[in-house]
Amino acid sequence: MLINFSARNGIKTPVQLFYHPEPVRPKRRIWPVFMPFSGCPYRCVYCAQEKQTGHDVTSLDYIYQQLVSELKEYFENSNHSPLEIAFFGGTFTALPKEWQLRFLSLADDYKKRRLLTRVRCSTRPDCVSPELLAELKDAGLDMVELGIQSFANYVLEASLRQYDSKTAVEACEFVKKSGLSLGIQLLPGLPGSVFGDLYRDISITRELNPEAVRIYPCLVVRGTVLHKWYERGEYIPWSVERAVEEVSSALLRLWNRNIAVIRSGVALEQSFRTNIIAGPVHDAFGQMARSKALYLYMRTRLASGGGYKPLRLEVPARYSGEFWGHRRNLSALYSRLGLTSGNVSFHSGNLFHLFF
Repeated sequence: MLINFSARNGIKTPVQLFYHPEPVRPKRRIWPVFMPFSGCPYRCVYCAQEKQTGHDVTSLDYIYQQLVSELKEYFENSNHSPLEIAFFGGTFTALPKEWQLRFLSLADDYKKRRLLTRVRCSTRPDCVSPELLAELKDAGLDMVELGIQSFANYVLEASLRQYDSKTAVEACEFVKKSGLSLGIQLLPGLPGSVFGDLYRDISITRELNPEAVRIYPCLVVRGTVLHKWYERGEYIPWSVERAVEEVSSALLRLWNRNIAVIRSGVALEQSFRTNIIAGPVHDAFGQMARSKALYLYMRTRLASGGGYKPLRLEVPARYSGEFWGHRRNLSALYSRLGLTSGNVSFHSGNLFHLFF
């Protein structure tokens, strides 16, 4: 909002007061249960779940028994606060039905004891139906994250995803109509992608209005089909610079629709890092994308200042590490907007104060 502020010299000066553009969302602690490739009907060209998660492919019975033991030990031997449980790394809704219900029954027992708050799973858009989702909801499932990856048919075809954009959109609608929360996972930079694909994917995602989105720029991982294509020169991954530019714009567009982005860039465990051959990998990728998104937002705020040059900006201290960017790489861009270390300060409040 824009109000008047009385400066020390007695002249009233315009000031904008506003919050960070990212929507406020509850902090959730998630217990991830990794089941690499379990239920997966295909091995995706980019996928190496055992390398990414650090968990080897193993039987569902082993995963289940481990989970029984770990949940019991975690909750019965200490006073922990409730958390969510998430079944990741495979195609949960393509597991044998008895195993889907068995895992959900175990989680639901802890939900009834108020030790777990929600249950979520990840799956493919071609592995859901209204009937199955209704049954899983009744069994205790709360959220489905769909590995959409792209809404472009030519990208899905080039990446051998085995479904089309219509199937992806319908799956999102199935989830929402079932009463389950929807999460969408996007994988920009896949084979066959061209400039503008992520922008269009975000436009479709905004219309579908999921609760949350994950954005994982495509990486070349050792041992995958994509690794072979990369070595033969048939696939060129994004650079870090392009990924930051594309993802930062995507973040701001999602934030503007009050859609939470719960992850941008993969978690770089050491075991996974050693298996990344190429692609936009950087320890601070998430921070870089968020910082650039905030810069883009600040640019629009300054443009709405009625032609006034900024006198000073007061930033909530919680964003002090984010504002200037990774290693202050956004300083030059802010300087062009009239914001420098000389007129930017940090304070303990929650609002940005932009004085003109």
